[in-house]
Amino acid sequence: MRKLLRLLVVSTATGLALAGCVTPSGGGGGTDPAPSESQAPAAVTEIQINKSYWYAGFKVTLGTARVVDASAGGGKSVTIEGVFQNLSTEYEREPTEDALVTVGDRSYAAVDRPLLDLAEVPAQRSQHGTYAFEVDEHFVLPEAVLIVGKPANRQATIPFSGPDGLVALEPEPVPVTGKVLASKSGGVFMTVSAVEVRSDEPYLHGQAPAGQEFLRLTFSATNNTDAGFAWVFDRDLHLKMPDGTSLGTADNCSRAQIYPPPHGKVDGGLACFLVPAPANGTYLLSWFRYEKGGLRVPVH
Repeated sequence: MRKLLRLLVVSTATGLALAGCVTPSGGGGGTDPAPSESQAPAAVTEIQINKSYWYAGFKVTLGTARVVDASAGGGKSVTIEGVFQNLSTEYEREPTEDALVTVGDRSYAAVDRPLLDLAEVPAQRSQHGTYAFEVDEHFVLPEAVLIVGKPANRQATIPFSGPDGLVALEPEPVPVTGKVLASKSGGVFMTVSAVEVRSDEPYLHGQAPAGQEFLRLTFSATNNTDAGFAWVFDRDLHLKMPDGTSLGTADNCSRAQIYPPPHGKVDGGLACFLVPAPANGTYLLSWFRYEKGGLRVPVH
């Protein structure tokens, strides 16, 4: 009996000792690992712009913009790829370098010339090109905006993300056609076949001044008389404005000089006027100031 009691005591003590050695549930004596810190999202280094603008005789369609290593100095630059379409029917030209990039109130105008690629484009042809600007640590690619043109001229504004703030300067057709009589007899007249409002002059790669745009009218001239001198000259064309004032043609844009021979017709005339932007209201095109034979041009 004593042996049995002694055995029970020893067994109980041994069990308690072993129980004290058991590792507690829930992690035991080890130190809990520190919670992982949230990582900041990586900066965006490439974005698709996929927007077009019109400037100085070019239609430009922007593609990929990238933040890349600068060509010198160990910093960063942004490159902006595009397709540059020369709209002139006669003259080759390089796209303008008058451009900069902004992010908020910061401007980036320093060109990274080794990365810049704005080669001459033949008339009526397109080719790829690249803008390149030096940037800093504050540059945020999705918030960037490309501004093309000098402040003295109409500027195009292209945000890299979204449509807000886009100023594409896209030409706007005006659905107007009709005759402009030289006199009451009606034997000599112009026939306007197309009208548009635009901020650039494609033929000579011009750009309208800030606050103005071009109202352009394409026309033919017809001479149903025996008269041998029925020239259309820029100096004889006038545009009456919505406020009643009158304008002559714009020298750097208008090319109205065409000659219809007796009992003949000739195409290829272009009358061009600089009007306040945005063009709005009803204009009147007249020849020799004969307003009764003029053509009303509503622009809305």
